Amino acid sequence: MKTKYVALYQMFLGMMLYSVHYFLKNYSIDYQKTNIRNYLGNFLALIVCVPLFVNIQIMFKVRKSKKIKFSEIAFFFCVFSVLYEVICPYFLNRMTADIVDVLFYALGGIVLYFSQKVLPL
Repeated sequence: MKTKYVALYQMFLGMMLYSVHYFLKNYSIDYQKTNIRNYLGNFLALIVCVPLFVNIQIMFKVRKSKKIKFSEIAFFFCVFSVLYEVICPYFLNRMTADIVDVLFYALGGIVLYFSQKVLPL
């Protein structure tokens, strides 16, 4: 049975991975010493959020397209990069601007875009 929503597999897999990441980040001493702890959330951000926003548009009948376009992923990449790497660090002392975070946002967006060709709708 085909669903009318898009990228559900990517979104739910990303949510599950983020849940494991969050649990390990808070409760595992060994995981806290790894470098992946710093960047996995950034990698998963677009994989989870873009399908979520697009599916909300579909739910409210604002959108009919069943594919997430590269331009939409690029738009969210720009929003996340500017918001979390420029604006938030300027106003919040606990956040830092890091170019590697931006690279992981981009990598997550690329994985999301190409995974639409591999995983069924």
